[in-house]
Amino acid sequence: MKPLPTPVLTGNAPVADRLREYYQHYPFHALQKAVTLSPHEIITELKASGLRGRGGAAYPLGRKWECVLQQPDSVRYMVANGEEGEPGTFKDRVLLERNPLAVLEAMIIAAYTVRARAGYIYLNHSYRQIEQALQTLLTWLREDQRLGGNILKRQFDFDIQVRRGPSRYISGEETALFRALEGRRAEPSSRPPYPTEQGLWHKPTIINNIETLSCVSLILEKGSQWFTTLGPAGSHGPKLFCLSGDIKNPGVIEAAMDASLRELIAWAGGTIGAFKGAMVSGPSGQLFLPDDLDKPLTVQNGCGNGTVIVFNDTRCAADLARHVTDFFFTEHCGQCLPGRESMKQAKALMDNLDHQPSLAPVHKRYGELHTLLMNSSKCGLCSSGTAMAPALMQAFPEDFNRHMHGGCAVCGTLK
Repeated sequence: MKPLPTPVLTGNAPVADRLREYYQHYPFHALQKAVTLSPHEIITELKASGLRGRGGAAYPLGRKWECVLQQPDSVRYMVANGEEGEPGTFKDRVLLERNPLAVLEAMIIAAYTVRARAGYIYLNHSYRQIEQALQTLLTWLREDQRLGGNILKRQFDFDIQVRRGPSRYISGEETALFRALEGRRAEPSSRPPYPTEQGLWHKPTIINNIETLSCVSLILEKGSQWFTTLGPAGSHGPKLFCLSGDIKNPGVIEAAMDASLRELIAWAGGTIGAFKGAMVSGPSGQLFLPDDLDKPLTVQNGCGNGTVIVFNDTRCAADLARHVTDFFFTEHCGQCLPGRESMKQAKALMDNLDHQPSLAPVHKRYGELHTLLMNSSKCGLCSSGTAMAPALMQAFPEDFNRHMHGGCAVCGTLK
C-alpha cells in the first residue's frame, strides 16, 4: 500500500492567494449531477459508497441523511463541524485551506437532498483566515445563484453562515456545538433525541465532519463504485491521517484505510528514536504498540478521526498519562456529578502518582472511574478521555513504577 498517487482530497495547494482563480475553475460537477437526481437517488448512491463519518464515530452517512429526510418536521438544518479541538487533529484545517468549495458544494447537496433551509459551518476559534476565505466564497456563490433563493432554478432556498466558536474541546461534541450556535454555553445534551430528530433549535439536523463532506462531493462526481475501490470492506474511500509527535515529517497523509501504522510512519520519514507507541484517533482513541505496527488503520481497528500521535522510547508513559488526564480534566463540561467527581479523582491519581505504594490499585481505580463514566456520565467525552491512561499503565508498568519507587529520571522526579 502507498499513499494515493494523486491525492483527491488534498491535491490542491492552499488557495488563499488565488481565491478568485480557484473559484472560477471549480467545476461543481457533483452539484450539477445532484440536482438531476431525486433525494432518494442521492441517498442510495451515498449508501452504496459505504461512506462513514470521518469525525470519529464512523456513522454511515447515507443512513444519517435518510433519517433527517424522513422526519415529519419540514424545518431542517445542515451543519459542518470544523471545530478540531482535540490535540493532534488538523486535517479539516488543511481541507478548508486547499479545497473549501468541496465542503460548500456538499452542504448545498445535503440541503437539496433533505430540503434544509439553512446551513452553518462551525470553525475552531483560531481559523480566522479560513473564515474570511469562506465568507468571500459564500458571497460569490450567492451572486451565481448557487446559494440563496431558487438555487440553480430548482425551487429550493438555502444559505450558509460561518461561525467560529469558543476555544474549547467540548465544543466539538455535536449537541454542545448546537448550543454554541444558538448563542448558549457549549454543553452536551442527553440523548435521545438524536440530532437527526432534534438538533439545532430542536429541529432535524444533518451534522457532518468537514472531511466527511469533502468525500460526498467525490462520490457524487466519480460515483459510489469508484469510492469503494479504495480501502477494504467497511472502510471505503480516501482517509486523511494527521501524524505528529516523535516523527521526522509531521503533517497530513492521504491514503486508503488498508494502510498500516508502519507504512504511515515510513511515509512521514520514520520516527525520531525507537518507536514505543502511538495514540491512534488521538488521546481519546486507542493505544497502538510495536505489535500493532502492521495492523491496517481501518474503521474496525479504531482509526477514528485519523489522528496519530507517535511517541518514542525516551517518553515516559506516566508523564503521557498525566498530560492526557490533565487535558480532559480541564476540558470536560462539568455538567454531571459522575463527570465532575470522576475526573477530579482521575486527576488526583495522576498528580499523586509519586506517593502511591504500587501501580495495581491505581490501575484498578482508574479503570473503575472509566467504567463509571461509560455508564453514568451525561456525554461520552469523559469516558473516551479516560481510556488512554489505563492502557498506558497496562502497556508500560515499569514507567509508572519508576515514579513510585525512586522517581523518574525522564520526568526529573528523582527522589
